[in-house]
Amino acid sequence: MQVNFFTTAANTRTTGSKRLGKFMKPGFYAVLGKRDYWKINDKKVGIWELTEYQPAGWLCSLAIKPEVMPQNCDIIHDCGAFGYRKQDYPTINGQYVDAQWAANRYRERSREGDTVTCPDNLLLRNIEWRRQYNLEQAQTFIKIAEEKLPGRIPLAVIHGLSLQEKVEYALKIYQLGYKNLGIGGLAVQAKEYSANLHIIKTIVQKIHSLDKTVHFHVFGLCSPQYAKAFFKIGISFDGSTHARETFSSNTLLFNNGENLLRYPAHQAPRCSCRVCALTKRFFVGSIARNHNSDRASSIIRLTHNLNSLLAIYHYIKKPETLCLVAGCGKQTNQRAAAKDLYCSQRFQACRNYAQTQVRWQILSPLHRLLEPEKVISPYDKSPYSLSPKERQMWAQQVVDKLIKITNPNIEIVFLTGKVYRQQVIPILQKHGYITRIPMEGLGIGQQIRWLLNQSLAPKQLTLKL
Repeated sequence: MQVNFFTTAANTRTTGSKRLGKFMKPGFYAVLGKRDYWKINDKKVGIWELTEYQPAGWLCSLAIKPEVMPQNCDIIHDCGAFGYRKQDYPTINGQYVDAQWAANRYRERSREGDTVTCPDNLLLRNIEWRRQYNLEQAQTFIKIAEEKLPGRIPLAVIHGLSLQEKVEYALKIYQLGYKNLGIGGLAVQAKEYSANLHIIKTIVQKIHSLDKTVHFHVFGLCSPQYAKAFFKIGISFDGSTHARETFSSNTLLFNNGENLLRYPAHQAPRCSCRVCALTKRFFVGSIARNHNSDRASSIIRLTHNLNSLLAIYHYIKKPETLCLVAGCGKQTNQRAAAKDLYCSQRFQACRNYAQTQVRWQILSPLHRLLEPEKVISPYDKSPYSLSPKERQMWAQQVVDKLIKITNPNIEIVFLTGKVYRQQVIPILQKHGYITRIPMEGLGIGQQIRWLLNQSLAPKQLTLKL
């Protein structure tokens, strides 16, 4: 069993955007646990290596230290306030949590471009003391961050018992110099969607009336309903729904458009997502539906649940998509439209899936990029017949043509083998394009089954309701 695929998968599915040095990216940040990884060939492989989609970044707490960290993506380092919320004098592992202590921990764990959160405490009791603590830490932390945490993004969290107090505190920490503000304390009333959204919008509008460059992050609210609103506002948010459903209720999540469906693990329908296809390849047994309590099964369900949640967010954002299908395999013996020229089972399965995605093109070793309706003659040429220099030139010509017909806001989905994409993707990412390889790591037979199952899965889920 080879592990090379896992060690490169996350990098090949990156969005192409560079890690920010001053501001956070909008979008969903998944909460990272201590042991969110697989053990394969004695190597620890993060769960993000298997998911079809990637979050905007990850959030990890000072209360724990993850054994495996994602690379080349944004990380929010949280002060762990939820863990010490019942303590007036907050401690983590017996250490008093203040700006100096937190900065020292962040310096050990964070990298340039990461976001570091100022220590604070929830306003649950001894309110005046906690208010004083929060403001004092905010004043001290931003000064320490400038000296000891170069290249990091300091973030302070807004607290208050009323909307007016929240707005006033937001103004105070903005005036201290924070350009990234967190909104906390709303998860306990998560069901009060309208009230929470009113609070968030009011704070954002007030600060943006002074400075539109300030970024906002909401802690602990990540349902699809909230996500849809947050994407529209252009803010970031985090959550651990995928972990909570895995470990607290032994539930499997499925996405059906914008809806999140929950099934007890032992009653879950057959799943055709990339995670389940990969786990069946690398592990023995009925993976996603296995409801045993051992750690391996739990991590499988955790990865599946994260992938389902990310799939919903991807659907909600609805980025314009262009599918690229490899023009490969057996061809007809006469001129035909490009979509009909290639007649292998794999090409036809890719074509049928791509046609459901509105826009698609064919990658051709001879013609570079082909419109499906373009009439061409059969030819005898494959990427394997090209020299390394010719292949690099071909990749550049493909990208040049893509740039002419698209823009970087589009998502390029590769339904191709490695040789068709390995030199195209890095060039696209340099130009800021989003790229995705939904069938990466799957064998030919698995790819065909995955493509066929995509059109069947939503119907199967609907019938289960």
